[in-house]
This record gives sequence, C-alpha cells and structure tokens, in this order.
Amino acid sequence: MKLSRRDFFSIFLLMLALFFIFQFSLIMKDYGNNYDENEYVKDNRTKAADAFVPTQDDECVWIVADPEGGVYDAASQWCTYTKVAVRQFSEIPKPPTTDKVRAIILDPKTVDIKGKTDALYRLAEMGKPMIFANLPDADYVDSDDALKKLLGITELVKNSVHVNGIHMFKGFFLGGETIYKAQSEEEKKYEDIQLDIPWYSAGTGTKTYMVGLMDEGEADIYDFPKLLWRNYHKGTFVYAVNGDYCEGLMGIGFLDSMLYDVSDYYIYPVVNSNNVIMTDFPYLANENTEKLRSIYSRSVGALQRDIIWPGIVSMASKRDFNMTCFCSARYDFMNESESNNDLIFYLQQMKEIGAEAGKSIDFIGNISLAEKIDSDNEYYDSTGSQYKYRCMYTQKWDDSLPALLEEKNPEIRTIVCGDRDNSKALSFCGDNITLMYATNKASDYSFRNALLYKSLQTSLGYSNVLIDMKQVIWPETEEDEWQNCFNNIYSFMTSYWTDDTGFTNTTISQCDDRVRNMLAVKYAAERNEEGLALNIDNVDEAWFILRTHNSEIIGIDHGEFKKLEEDVYLIHAYRGLTRIGLDYSENVYYYDGPFDFGK
Repeated sequence: MKLSRRDFFSIFLLMLALFFIFQFSLIMKDYGNNYDENEYVKDNRTKAADAFVPTQDDECVWIVADPEGGVYDAASQWCTYTKVAVRQFSEIPKPPTTDKVRAIILDPKTVDIKGKTDALYRLAEMGKPMIFANLPDADYVDSDDALKKLLGITELVKNSVHVNGIHMFKGFFLGGETIYKAQSEEEKKYEDIQLDIPWYSAGTGTKTYMVGLMDEGEADIYDFPKLLWRNYHKGTFVYAVNGDYCEGLMGIGFLDSMLYDVSDYYIYPVVNSNNVIMTDFPYLANENTEKLRSIYSRSVGALQRDIIWPGIVSMASKRDFNMTCFCSARYDFMNESESNNDLIFYLQQMKEIGAEAGKSIDFIGNISLAEKIDSDNEYYDSTGSQYKYRCMYTQKWDDSLPALLEEKNPEIRTIVCGDRDNSKALSFCGDNITLMYATNKASDYSFRNALLYKSLQTSLGYSNVLIDMKQVIWPETEEDEWQNCFNNIYSFMTSYWTDDTGFTNTTISQCDDRVRNMLAVKYAAERNEEGLALNIDNVDEAWFILRTHNSEIIGIDHGEFKKLEEDVYLIHAYRGLTRIGLDYSENVYYYDGPFDFGK
C-alpha cells in the first residue's frame, strides 16, 4: 500500500510527538530525582545520657541466673526495654523486706535448685509471678514431689520423647496461633527447635500455652507433651518452660506474654519499626571480576545493574518495604582494584523506590579499621555527592568503632551489626550513636528463626531482616550464586519475613529515631473507671503495645491508636498525659493480685 504525503506527514508528526513526550517525562523524572537528599534524616537530639535507667528504689525484677547465661541475657534485656530495675542472684534469695518486686525469673540450668524446694516455696509466698525459664533434669523433677506440686506437674510420662513440631496457642504471641511442623522431607531442614523433650502431664488447674506435636495415634491431643504452662499456687502464678525458649533474644517475647497473661492490662514501649537491610550493595569496587565473568559473563557493575537490581525492585514492590542499602566502596585491600563511579546511578535508583543509603565498612586485607574508614571517606568525597549518610553496617562488632566514628564520621548516628554476641538488640554504643543488630537473615529460614521473628514482633514491635549480598559477589558454592540465592530470598521475604502484625515499615534512619525514643521514654500507666491514663516523659512521642483482656479502645486523647488484633493495640502517645477510653465488657477477667503494672 502506497502512503500519501499527507498520511506520511501525519505519522511523522505523531512519532515526533511521542518522542518528545517520552523524552520530556524522562527529563522531568531525572530533574525531580533529588538523589543527593536523604529524606529520612531527622534531628532527634536524644542521646545516650537521656536513656531512662530505673534505680534500685524502683520496681525491680529478680533474676536468679548466671549473668553469662541465655536466660539472664533475655531477662535483663526485657527489663531494659520495659524500664524495670534488675536484681541478679547466683543462688535462691530470701524473700525481701524492702524490694518492690514485679516478677521472679529462675534459671535452673545455671543456678542449682536441687534440694532447695523449701526456699522456692518461700519465694512463691511473695505472691509475685514466678517463672521457671527452664527445668532441672527430668529424673530430679520426678523425684521431688513438692517441686512437681509447685509446677503443677502430675506425672512424668517419659524422660524423653520426640515430638514432630510445636504448637503455640492463640493469644500468647502477637499474630495468633502458631504451628511449626515439617510437612515434607524437604521441610525437615527447617527443624532446628528442640524436639526431644521430657513428657510432662499437668493438673486440671493449669493453663497450657504451647505443646509438642505428636501423631494422634501416639496420644490424645489433650495429652500432648507440654512446653509452656502456668500453675496457680496459693495466690502465685508459676510458669514452667520445658525447653530453651526463654534464652537470648527469643526469650523477651515469652516474658512479655507471660506478664500480660497475669495482668488486668499490660502496656509497654515498642519501636514500631520493621526494617529490611541490604548489605554490600551497591558493590562499588571492581573486585572478583574473573569469577563473576565466568558465572554471569558480566563484571560486578553490570551484574548488579542488569540482573540483581531489577529483582530487588520487584521484591520491594511486592513486599512493600522501605529498604536500606549499605554501599561497599571497597572490600578487598589485598589487590589493586579500584572503586567505580556507579554511586550516583544507584543513589538515583534508590531514591525512586524510597530506599536509604548507608555505608558498609567490612573489609579484608592487612589494614586497620581506621584506614578502611579513611579510604571510604576519600572515595565518597571524590564522587561529588552531598548525600548525608547516617547509618553504617559492620558484620562483626569492634569496640573501637564508636570512637573512630566520632573522630572521622561524626555524622553517623546508627551502627547496624550482623553478628550478635550477647549484646542488647537495641542500645546506645556512643554518646550519639545507636546500635542495632540484625534479627534474621533473609535467606536463612528455620522454625527457630521464625519463632524469634514472632517473639520480637511481640516484645519490641521490631525486626531487622538482612539480605547479605557479599555472598553473591564472592560466591563459594552454587547456593551463593544470585539465581539460587534470590529464589530463597524472594520466597522467604514474601512468605515468612512479612509484617502481618501492622507495624511500620521504615528505613534505618527512621528506625533510629524511634529506637532513641523507646530507650529514653519514661512512662507510667494507671487504670481507672474510664480507661487508662498513660503519662510519658523524656521524649516528645513514643509507641506502646497495649494488651487487654476483652476490652476495646473506644477513644483516645492526645494520641492515636491502631488495632493490631483482638485485645492488642498499637498506641502512639505524645509527651504528657494520654487518656485511653476502654469499654469493659461484663465477662472480663479481672486480675486483682499483687502484680500492679505502672505504679
């Protein structure tokens, strides 16, 4: 078909118009991309000296445990975050005459309680919640009838039985009922929880929160081995934990949930922050090129730009998270590879998806940490970018790092660490620097890691999921190669490491602001006929979880609230008095015992 001049001219004008439309949109997009601005920087002046530390005259928790043990780790952190003083004992103490005790936590793994049941009964007579964070060996428990009575145990069915998984009932952790059980041979690789346990039966006056799962042919469902239960002994609630669930970070959520269980209401500060961090990305050094070309036929820059980044954008869109990317200016100081000039490109790309940029200071080579920081500073200065970096990542903690940053990078306000070594999950590590630890690794799903994730959501309203890109740039096995690594990351990030509780997705700088407030807040809460009076000081705003028993929030003054699930609310309160209206139904269970929160 022959085109007339008029038709040809019309088509030409249409194509020319489309060309200008697309070009104009790209120009405007580039013009509006203020990549050199870190929109998440906020001037929060809260420093380490402002962190609220209760005195020994305040209400305290007795921790009967070795300070080096996992139970003390969990209990002391829990006390820090809930603003309660700690008193540590290496043996069973005598009942106090002056201490205002909120709860007693015992660790029979590290403190010998054998033959000291009379002393335990004297503690029980205090009327305070009493938590056995684990139990002595089954033979001893079975031989001590008085101890079994205190714990509510009627029978040791077997010294050891293998269970198929665990079942936590609804109402204990946030997020509802939880079952961790391998449904196939492939899923058995996720079984890293304690599955060989003593099989105890508890009396009718006890309440069970978690059991081990068995085939129904082996036992009736009501007789499954108990992992966590509560007994009531003459005015005292006594908890028994059959396993290691109250050790380390995981234990914080268990302690919060147990204290909620015995109170009329339970309110405690949280961070309200879910983070996804991507370490060593973008990788700004032309390193390991030969290896990467043999796998991907690309250099590190082309691999990141053409293959990795599109996958990350797709995942971020589906998961809807605000990511923090920690750039690696140079890692391998054992060769002469130089850094590239891709930084501006990635700052533009990160800006488009709402991500924040930070610095990664991991390295190998015969140089010092100070020299590594100097080398990085020289690179970032050479790019001409004015981006304000406020967070830094390191895989392993170095005690010299805060002082070095005060000298060389005083603008850094947050250090994120990959490996936790009995340090608090959230703390100050310098006068104006917060320290946060990664809570889970994106590619490393297991039942225990999933339970940890849920525990921290319950206790802190916080997660910090790490996507480690160093293993992709420096692959050691086929599993480290991007096509395999991404399959796991994408699957787990969109299935397991998701926010199903309603907390806010943040970048690290946004989280830093909330962590400072959580560590510094001083608060008191009191229940009255109209509802709850919450008074906060030391900070301008803070977030709390309020857990009730069949009470609904009907209004709030000087704050906001969000219902997370039945009987669980996220409270955003401001400095001063926040009044929370509660509707008490007639069938609410009132606990009018010695545990009185917030006074």
